[in-house]
Amino acid sequence: MTKQFLPIILLAIAAASCSTKSAETPIESLTQKRDSLSAIMEIVRAEMREIDDELAILDTTRSFSSVTVVDVIQDTFTHSFKVYGNIKSDQSVKIYPETAGKIEDIYVRGGDKVKSGQLLASLDADVFKATINEVDTQLKLAETMFEKQSRLWSQKVGSEMDFLQSKMQFESLQNRLQTIKKQLEMTEIRAPFSGVIDRVYAKVGEYGAPGMQMLRLVGNGPLSLEMQVPENYITSIQKGQKVNMDFTAIKMKKDGWISQVGDYIDPSSRTFSVSVNLTQNKSNNIIKDNMMASVELRDYVANDAVMIPNRLILQDTKGVSYTYVFILKNEELGTVERRNLRIGKSNDNMTEILEGLSRSDKIINRGIRSVQSGENVKIY
Repeated sequence: MTKQFLPIILLAIAAASCSTKSAETPIESLTQKRDSLSAIMEIVRAEMREIDDELAILDTTRSFSSVTVVDVIQDTFTHSFKVYGNIKSDQSVKIYPETAGKIEDIYVRGGDKVKSGQLLASLDADVFKATINEVDTQLKLAETMFEKQSRLWSQKVGSEMDFLQSKMQFESLQNRLQTIKKQLEMTEIRAPFSGVIDRVYAKVGEYGAPGMQMLRLVGNGPLSLEMQVPENYITSIQKGQKVNMDFTAIKMKKDGWISQVGDYIDPSSRTFSVSVNLTQNKSNNIIKDNMMASVELRDYVANDAVMIPNRLILQDTKGVSYTYVFILKNEELGTVERRNLRIGKSNDNMTEILEGLSRSDKIINRGIRSVQSGENVKIY
């Protein structure tokens, strides 16, 4: 190797001398000489590297840093983010009286199962009942008068005004009676659907009125998970997209699919609504209204992506991301080579590599923080 090396240097020096003589100015002469010497130095460095590599193989007493390597992974890369959502039920309601009155009786307690239409509580209805009796008496008289005036009018006896007045009085009392009966029905608070009485707020003897909460009824209707997602993800979230839900309170994890994506951005929170309908089955019976869940939403997918573990990406003082690649020289030794990287998104374990690595590269794993580029190392 030395015999080959010396002629190369002599030729380079001769070339430098010839080029210097042909230079027209001192500046050009010095520039050409510097370029020639740089070429000589590159030749020397290449020769030195070859010598070092051969010495590393032949010198059994020389020690090298030991490393392990991993393959670059080429697979589907996904990125997700997490938000929190609350369970909402279509059949979880607070029940209020529709009319005012003293609470006469409450027929259920918390935890009772009830059926749709079942009587839950009642208000004092004495006034409405008395009014119904009074109007009913007036209605009977008005009906008699109307029938009499109708007969007379059909015989062309009496005035049309008397006939119309009797008709109006009769119909007005009919309508009034129906209205009072409706008000009487309002004194009975009934279950709008089947379910369980979650809580009773009112007490017998209290005065009930519209807007005063009396009971809370929870049915077995469908549940949905409602969440607010930051607006910068609105182009990434689609109806039918799979999500992962984690109900930490009950230690349950479930998969679901987005059923609705809102079109409105809340101006105060800069978020939009996303809903996931939960199927009605036995496993979901433990999930309750207003329960909180952590939801993992996928916002990025890349097929056949090049990726490596997050821990194998380093960063220098200038903020440049890089890693170390193992370049095999023989069965035992190799050289460390630094590769600057252009990285994409990262998830909990992996980072997508956009530029800097190929599928065949071997990444130094164990020992990556103790090696330097150009260093000779051996594999465990």
